Order: sequence, then structure tokens, then C-alpha cells
Amino acid sequence: MSCDCEHRKLGGEIERIRKLAKAYARMEDTTVAIYSNPDGTYGFCSVSVEISKPIIEYITQF
Repeated sequence: MSCDCEHRKLGGEIERIRKLAKAYARMEDTTVAIYSNPDGTYGFCSVSVEISKPIIEYITQF
């Protein structure tokens, strides 16, 4: 079984999230926003979705 602390550690690595966001942007042919969560981790989603968290960076598909 996986530990939640391991997921939190992986989610806190901005370079890893940036790499995943770039791959997602290329697959979906869209622009992606990387945002920070209150617990210190990062996430990403398409910019077509309303984001209420602080945006760190925008990633394009190019």
C-alpha cells in the first residue's frame, strides 16, 4: 500500500509537476496552469477551468 506522505512528497516537487503538465498540454492541445495548494503541494489543470488557487505558472503545448 502507498502512504499519503509519499503522494504529498511527489506533489511538492515543482519540476515533476511541470513535466506532467507539459505532457498533458501536448496531449490535450491546450494551455495548462500550475497552481499551489495550501498544504504546499502543486497541481495543474486546463485554463478553461476556473481556478481559485494561486497560479504559479502557465504551460503551453508548444
